[in-house]
Amino acid sequence: MQGSRYTPERKYYRRRFMKIPWLRRNFVARRWLDRLFLDAPDYAFRIVTGRSHWPPYSLRSFVGGAQRFDEVGRWFLGEFKSLGLFTLGARVLDIGCGCGRLAYTLAADETLRKLRINYVGMDVDQASVRWCQRHITPLNPLFTFYRADCYNSSYNPRGTIAAADYRFPHDDSSFEVLLLTSVLTHVMEEELRHYLQEAFRVLAPGGVAYASFFLYQDAAEVTFGLDRHGIAFPFAKSHHALNREDFPTNAVAYQETFVRSVIEEVGLRLIKPPQYGAQDLLLLQRPYEVCPQTW
Repeated sequence: MQGSRYTPERKYYRRRFMKIPWLRRNFVARRWLDRLFLDAPDYAFRIVTGRSHWPPYSLRSFVGGAQRFDEVGRWFLGEFKSLGLFTLGARVLDIGCGCGRLAYTLAADETLRKLRINYVGMDVDQASVRWCQRHITPLNPLFTFYRADCYNSSYNPRGTIAAADYRFPHDDSSFEVLLLTSVLTHVMEEELRHYLQEAFRVLAPGGVAYASFFLYQDAAEVTFGLDRHGIAFPFAKSHHALNREDFPTNAVAYQETFVRSVIEEVGLRLIKPPQYGAQDLLLLQRPYEVCPQTW
């Protein structure tokens, strides 16, 4: 996909502000500056290039890949179709939906429209949720969105609920598919365990969770960063490592053996070998209930 040209405003912004280390790692402050300096020229760019369906730059950059909104959505759509995740009337929960990078592509796809999948998007960022409600739900009324006011030091520092205490507002066995893309890469150990417990609870038996991680084998491997991740995690802890200690949830890597143990502990099972890449993808399933044999 063709990227945007730098405007004078963007060059000035990057030269003056993005050289400040604190701003590079403070996602909320960066978004405030993006709104101030980049949303207006980006709006003109989107109109001229036929990308008016994109969210504002400040929302896209908040979740990364600001210039690859369609490209990322199409990649995931192809991935989901190749895995056969979506069936007729499937109920889908997208945890950490952001500004709809996946949701827009899924909502607009004719094949999925015919399947009439019921999609629910959840995110901690109110601005992103509002954009999705205003632009994606009218495109496909089977797509709905809500905010989860969970605390996250990088993405929702004013959140009122600890992520490790947040109960997804859905009944048990409510969904056939859970999407956790670029979510478990931003949570700490207690939160990771809780999210996977909640994933098990809201998945129907036989339901599948598609989850991405930064995985590593040992501390020596992760300290200088794996080439596939493109990021270093120099601050090794017990079972995880951080890219930064001042903003720990900016990027969190996990020891693969630890993640596998938590998956097993909560009752999920890995149904395919990990797919290693820029983020490492795991396909997890809630097993069907085993009925006791009767004689």
